[in-house]
Amino acid sequence: MPSDVAVALQEIAGNPNLTFIYFIGFVLIGVLGVRFCVYALWNRRASDLPSQASIWTYLAFVGGAAAIYGIVGIVEIVVAGIPSVRDGVFLGFVLLLALTMRLIARQGSVAESDRATTASVVRSPLVAVFALVVAGAIAAEAIGISEQLVVALEGFGAIAFATYGYWHGRTQLSRSMVQGTMLDTLLRHLLPVLAFSAFVPAMALGTLGGIETVIVLHVQVVFIIMAATALMTANIKLRQNLARL
Repeated sequence: MPSDVAVALQEIAGNPNLTFIYFIGFVLIGVLGVRFCVYALWNRRASDLPSQASIWTYLAFVGGAAAIYGIVGIVEIVVAGIPSVRDGVFLGFVLLLALTMRLIARQGSVAESDRATTASVVRSPLVAVFALVVAGAIAAEAIGISEQLVVALEGFGAIAFATYGYWHGRTQLSRSMVQGTMLDTLLRHLLPVLAFSAFVPAMALGTLGGIETVIVLHVQVVFIIMAATALMTANIKLRQNLARL
């Protein structure tokens, strides 16, 4: 291990109580992310509908991103001398949630095949721009570019991702043909996760308006725990769906 990296408690904003709450939040969302990923993969394996395979794969990515965020957050608290990239990772989690909303909405259309749906989600120019925003945010955090620029990039990026995903999700829920189906239930459980998660980076924009960082951090950790709680209910739904397959 390099000499400038040491294992010790790294306080967030110099506040031990806030650090403890963040630690709980990171552990909670990390564990739930792992469970969500596992349940999604088990559903994919148990499902006899090839058309739903891409949905379960995307859901596994969502769970994996949540787990990575939790792990990165814990590591940043206990290890000194490493760059902080957790906010960029969380932005990637929000993007994956938004893309899952779009995939589920496209999957609900009887006019499109699974292959065409997946390809349209992955190859969309707008999605490529979104992915560049996430990559740019993580790189900017890692190299230590202007904090204000990173906050603006992540905050406005999260708002754009959430708007994109919410629009697709609400459009799909308005279709009478999917009401009461597995797709309908998935959307109703994932939309709160998307909403709460998007508020985390969006709240950081308050620092650009003069709000104290410690206040913003307290609000953010509330939304992190709320996102984790919503993810817990989604976990229950995946487990129930698995029991029916």
